[in-house]
Amino acid sequence: MQPINGIKDEAFRAAQLLLKPQGRAETNCYLVEGDNLVHQALKTSHTRAVYASLESAPHFRDECLQKDVPLYVAGGGLMQKLIGTGYETAVTSLAIVAQQKLESEIWTPPADALILACERIQDPRNVGVLIRTAEAAGCSAILFSSDCAEPWQRASVRSTTGSILRLPIGIIDNLPLHLKRSGQAEIRMVATSAKAPQLAYEANLKARPLIIVVGNETEGLSAAAREAATDFVALPMASNGASSLNVTVAAGVLLYEAVRQLRFSPL
Repeated sequence: MQPINGIKDEAFRAAQLLLKPQGRAETNCYLVEGDNLVHQALKTSHTRAVYASLESAPHFRDECLQKDVPLYVAGGGLMQKLIGTGYETAVTSLAIVAQQKLESEIWTPPADALILACERIQDPRNVGVLIRTAEAAGCSAILFSSDCAEPWQRASVRSTTGSILRLPIGIIDNLPLHLKRSGQAEIRMVATSAKAPQLAYEANLKARPLIIVVGNETEGLSAAAREAATDFVALPMASNGASSLNVTVAAGVLLYEAVRQLRFSPL
């Protein structure tokens, strides 16, 4: 265990740099916070350093030694400064973790892949829940257009409850073009539309690889992304009720219908 001597300490600055988007972009690292997420991070090979209060540090000592991960002890209010919330929290540990980024332009999905592709998602908490849902459904990866909220910011990371540590993430500059090329490679892509001729439960979602495509919380998919999709399905909505679902709920319904059909439907 190595003590941090103040805000000018090199280890302190390395973690504090990741509070800002530019720092995360330059280093390809991000912060996870809280004992549960730090323990999850240490089960991967992506953890670069752990920071903990004097009271919490012993809980991570053995794991850090086994993984050869530096363990820094931050006291005297330094942990609060590292979290960077501007208000007092009960968080007493955090870790620097390398981002699991796909080389999206050259990545070829496995033949049995289920993938979630997300366009223009603006709420970082929705981004986090989409990552969590995609991992839970067994997705091989999740793709975000580059104009989505950043997955590695605090609100997103917390909302993933740890899934961001394990699920590969692709950030795509031109998602509609990427989807179009995937379609040309005979990868099926399914999106939702209120005007779709069939419900998700009636469509054949057994094909793999399969990409489920969801769009912006307010406007849905762009015209270019809709054009790239190969199939459209509708979700049943009660009459005289809400006209749409939150994007995270819609994604979950589609992903789990695709899982159900493949695993549990008769041949």
